[in-house]
Amino acid sequence: MIQKVSGTILIPAGETTVDLNLGSVIDGRIHAIYIDIGDLTTPSIVITGKTTGVPILTEVASGWYYPRAFANQVTDGTAESVAQEDIHVLDEQIKVAVSSAIAGETGTITAYIDTPSPY
Repeated sequence: MIQKVSGTILIPAGETTVDLNLGSVIDGRIHAIYIDIGDLTTPSIVITGKTTGVPILTEVASGWYYPRAFANQVTDGTAESVAQEDIHVLDEQIKVAVSSAIAGETGTITAYIDTPSPY
């Protein structure tokens, strides 16, 4: 089942950064992320798991993203050269850290999580 978690990015007065947490307790595979930077001029957006810090996406443009991770080789732990493994979160929120923005600017972000079936 796909779970949708969304939030509005609003840069507070006098600030150039904001952290936004999506969802409450999320379990599942990050299926897709939609970013609409709205009127954010030059944002730097870093998306991670709030508790684990697992990297999910670093992006600055509006659009659809399907984040994937690099697998590691069993023999020596080195990273593969093609990012094709799903990114999972377990019992945590998704943290969206926005910096290099201008006070009063807004945008939106939506993450689509493929959650395990209860059956």
